Amino acid sequence: MSNKIGIAAIIISVVSLCCSVICFITAGTAKSETAPESAAAAEEKGTAQYVMYVGTNDKDTYKLEMTREEAKEIVDSVCLSYFPYGYTMQEATGAWTDESNNITHEYTLVCYFDDADIVNVHKAADELIAKLNQSSVLIERSDIEIEYYSSGQ
Repeated sequence: MSNKIGIAAIIISVVSLCCSVICFITAGTAKSETAPESAAAAEEKGTAQYVMYVGTNDKDTYKLEMTREEAKEIVDSVCLSYFPYGYTMQEATGAWTDESNNITHEYTLVCYFDDADIVNVHKAADELIAKLNQSSVLIERSDIEIEYYSSGQ
């Protein structure tokens, strides 16, 4: 009798193991099939955020050749023309070392673009580089979740 119970236990263990393996394989396949769709859906929902760091020192003189207010007006005008639904701008100070090993500090405008595409970010950057006489601007891309929350009232 105990021999029959032992055989039954082995059979149940093997069947259970097979079921576990099948569930594991099925779960892995389901994830790999849905992952691209989830990534595509996230992209469609506009979860990309671009952050552009715009220095204001002239690339030739390494000095601010306009007032801070004039620089902000230029950046605001350009950003609103490419991102009319809105953006966020913050003021910052950046520092860098030039080719002669001189440290330069500069007034920097940091612009955040949610639900943006890289084509418009590059167009805005091109225009800002020209108008502010920059060598380059720094662009960051992050995947984020966005919620426009309104009071539950």
